Amino acid sequence: MNFRSGEKEDKQWFRCERFMHVNDQWFFTTREFTQEGPFDTKEDAEMESILYIREVNIRSPAKARPKKAH
Repeated sequence: MNFRSGEKEDKQWFRCERFMHVNDQWFFTTREFTQEGPFDTKEDAEMESILYIREVNIRSPAKARPKKAH
């Protein structure tokens, strides 16, 4: 399994598909357990998810980036 930066390899991680297709509409889920959408295409949902993550990182930069060890 691939690990994200800063994740411990000895912990069991569960991941699921972020994008869902329901009734010809696309949605994405967030780490905050929200469901965003609907979008007309998966590409639209993917682009909006990128913008969502960017906005979250701008609002909470300390949480979004791991602290550097000195």
